[in-house]
Amino acid sequence: MHNQRNEEHCSRFLWFRGFMRFQRRRDLTSHRGSSLDGRVEIFMVKKIIRSLIILSMPFLLMSIYTYIVTNRRTISTMTIINASIEKQVLTNNDHKTSRSHPQVYLRQSQPLPPQINGTLRLVFLSDTHGRHDQIPLPLPNGDVLFHLGDAAIRGNISDVKSLAKWLRENSFHKERIVIDGNHDQVLYNPHMDFMKEYDGVARVLKDEVVQIAEGKITVVGVSWKSCASEDYSAVSSNVKKLRNESQKGNIDIDLVLSHIHPYIKRGGNGWHGSRGLTEFVGDLNAPLHCFGHIHWTRGVRQTESGTTLVNCATTWNEPVVIDYDPCMRKVKMIHCPFPDEELENAILRNGYLKKWLNDNEDTA
Repeated sequence: MHNQRNEEHCSRFLWFRGFMRFQRRRDLTSHRGSSLDGRVEIFMVKKIIRSLIILSMPFLLMSIYTYIVTNRRTISTMTIINASIEKQVLTNNDHKTSRSHPQVYLRQSQPLPPQINGTLRLVFLSDTHGRHDQIPLPLPNGDVLFHLGDAAIRGNISDVKSLAKWLRENSFHKERIVIDGNHDQVLYNPHMDFMKEYDGVARVLKDEVVQIAEGKITVVGVSWKSCASEDYSAVSSNVKKLRNESQKGNIDIDLVLSHIHPYIKRGGNGWHGSRGLTEFVGDLNAPLHCFGHIHWTRGVRQTESGTTLVNCATTWNEPVVIDYDPCMRKVKMIHCPFPDEELENAILRNGYLKKWLNDNEDTA
């Protein structure tokens, strides 16, 4: 009886052990299968992603190529497009503003043309920095001579004295107008006024509005103090005062003089100057704005509103000459010469010059 029970316990134990081994093998097999299935799924996903990337590569490369080519063409033609747009706007607005594209001469080899009938001939110097004696003589004849600041170099008053003497001996114009620049002052003595050296030689304008050429044109002269502080309230109040006191009512401003340059949208290096000055000139609706300061951007621009902008820096010792029609309030001719060997470099710095050059040579 006892042996029989032992045999039953043994058989039950063996059966249970066998069952557990079977169950364990089944679990292992199931685990291996699920792991294998997971690996297969991951492999398939990677393969699908790789295939999609390979298939999309041609389209991606084509898109990148198209973007580069398009932007390169846009950059290379930006100046021409802008010039064409501005020219078209000016042409469409000619009947409103009575202003159009003037004759512009940029090559030094092009001689100064005769004065146009009915115009005032204005002669401009700027940024001579003590080198006025290198300017070719005789000076161009004209009605008014202007110097737009920086007669001195680093506050050297002897340069201003020398220029005043030189103007007295070599300028035979009916009137002379002078404004100050950043070099025409002593940094350690701001109360020292260099402009007194022009007494009896030229009229100095500091945020003033005057009528010159027997009252034919009205000129605004902006001081360096206003330019440096970006505060044009003083000169604005003087313009309003003159207009209020005038018996003719509203007075049109023909010419704005400043040493600093204005801000020109898409103008490039050397034309991103004073935004406040740009707004001030725009509010005056002046047909002509002349300045200097940035020597290497000497040249001509024209805004959409019709204002002609001329950088008159005498970097190459050549005066800038402008024929202005006071009746039509219109710039007729600009002679702003560059040495022929320097003109290409100037065009690279200021692509807008090419517009004037091509247009003038096409009509010549």
